[in-house]
Amino acid sequence: SASLRGAASFYDDLHTDPDALRVCRGTSCVLAGGDAVERAAHAHGNCRGVYCLGYCDRSPAILTADGRACAGLRSEDVANAVRGAPPATPSLSSIRCTARHPVVTGRLKDGGCAELAAARAAGVYAALERALQHPPAWTIQRVEQSGVRGRGGAGFPTGQKWRLAANATGARKYVIANGDEGDPGSYIDRLLMEFDPHAILEGLLLGGFAIGAQVGVVYIRSEYPAAHGAMLRAVKEARDAGFLGPSVCGLRFSFDVHVFPGMGSYVCGEETALLNAIEGQRGEVRVRPPYPVSEGLFGCPTVVDNVETLVNVPWIVVNGPTAYQALGTTASPGTKALCFNHGFAHPGVVEVGFGTPLRAVIDEARGDREIEAILLGGPMGSIVPAADWDVPICITEMARRGITLGHGGMVALARKTDYRALLTHLLEFMKDESCGRCVPCRIGSRRAWELAQAGVSPKNCDTLLRLLEVMGEASLCAFGRESPQPVRQILQLFPDRIFGTEGGRP
Repeated sequence: SASLRGAASFYDDLHTDPDALRVCRGTSCVLAGGDAVERAAHAHGNCRGVYCLGYCDRSPAILTADGRACAGLRSEDVANAVRGAPPATPSLSSIRCTARHPVVTGRLKDGGCAELAAARAAGVYAALERALQHPPAWTIQRVEQSGVRGRGGAGFPTGQKWRLAANATGARKYVIANGDEGDPGSYIDRLLMEFDPHAILEGLLLGGFAIGAQVGVVYIRSEYPAAHGAMLRAVKEARDAGFLGPSVCGLRFSFDVHVFPGMGSYVCGEETALLNAIEGQRGEVRVRPPYPVSEGLFGCPTVVDNVETLVNVPWIVVNGPTAYQALGTTASPGTKALCFNHGFAHPGVVEVGFGTPLRAVIDEARGDREIEAILLGGPMGSIVPAADWDVPICITEMARRGITLGHGGMVALARKTDYRALLTHLLEFMKDESCGRCVPCRIGSRRAWELAQAGVSPKNCDTLLRLLEVMGEASLCAFGRESPQPVRQILQLFPDRIFGTEGGRP
C-alpha cells in the first residue's frame, strides 16, 4: 500500500543494501580523516555513510556487514577490517569520574556488568526491590525531589514527567528507553546498553511501576548492533530470573520489555518521531500538544526517557534525593557523563558533577594539544570558543549564556580546523537527516547546503543567514530550530577562516 511504501522509503536501512559496509560520517570521523577511509571502503565493496557509529573517541570507524565495529582505522586498514582481521575496536572506552560518587559510570569503570550475575553482585535491581516495598507514589516523590533532569538534551524534569503520566487517564501505559543517541560526538548510551544493560532495565521497571505501565520498550538505533544484542540478552536473563514477566519479584506487578531496532534515521531520537517509528509509521515528528505523557504510543500515556536518564534513577532510589542533589547544583542536580572525541589527548567518557567548570574538564582532556574551540552537544549544539570555557557545566547557566549542553558530546576543534569544510559538513547533515515534516526545515536545509556547495561568500552569506533564521524560528521540532546554531556560530566566530579576511567579511 501507499502507506507502507511511504514508511519504508523514510528509513535508510529499508532501501539500501544490508550487506554494505557502513562508514561513519559523524563530525569526529570527518575531522579524523574519515573521507580517506570511505574512499578505501568503496574500493573494497559496497558501502554507505551513516551518522554516527558511536566510536567518536577512536575515529574514524566503520561497521562491517556482519556487525563488527572497527575504529581508529587508517585507509590501509580497511581491507583487513573487511576480512575480519585486526585492528578491531577495543571492548570499552576510557572511563573516568571526577564527581564525588559515580552515578552512571561506576560499573563501566570496573569493566561493565553485561551479565545478570555480575550486575546483581554490583547492586543492580536493589533499587527495584526497595521501591516495590512502597506505593508507586514513593518512587515518583524521590525522583521528583532529586531534581534529576533528562540527559537527552531537552533537560525536562524527569519526576514531573513521571507524575504527569501517572495522573493521566488510560488503562494501558508505556515507558520507553530512548537509545537513539545519534549526536556525532556522544556515545555514553551505546556504552551503557552494551556494558550495563540491566541498569537500563531497572530504570524502566522503576518507571513502569511508578506510572502504572505494564510494557517497556528499548528503542536502539540500527548503527548500534552490539547494543541491540546486549539488550536482548539482558531482557531474556531478567525474564528468566523473574525481574520481568507477569509477577515481577513474585509480586502483583506485571511488566515486560521489548527491544525495538531502529531503521536508520537521526530524527527518531526526537520522542514523537520515535513513537511513530515504533508504530510502523514514517519517523516524522508530531505536532504537540498532545504530549506523549497523555497521548503517546498507540494513543496511550507514555514516558520516553533517554538511556542515561534511566540509569540515574536507581541510584536516586537507593541513595535518596538529598545525596543526589549534593553531587551537582540547585539548577542541575547530579552528574553528567561527557564524551570526548579523538581530537583530545585523553578521549573517553568523563562523569562530572554539575557545576564543574567546563574549562577544567577540557584542559584535563586536551593535555598539550592546541584546541581553540569545541563542538558541544552535536550538530544541534554549540561552537564554544576557548574564551567561553569559563562556564559551569549546568543546563540552566549554559542556556543563559547561549550554550547548549545537549547530550554532552565534545568534539575538539584544533587550530588547523578547516571551518569551510566543517560548515558544509554540518549543513549536509541537516539536509540528510531532516525528516521533511515541515517546510522550513525540509526546504531550508537543502537550500542552505546548496549555497555552501557553491561556496560561502560575502555575496551569499546574508541569504544563508536568513535561511538559518527562518529554520530556527519556524521549524516544527528542535532539529530544525537548533541545528542552525553551530553553523551561525562558525560564521560569527571564524569569518577570516571562511572568507579569507581578518576581522570579518570584506
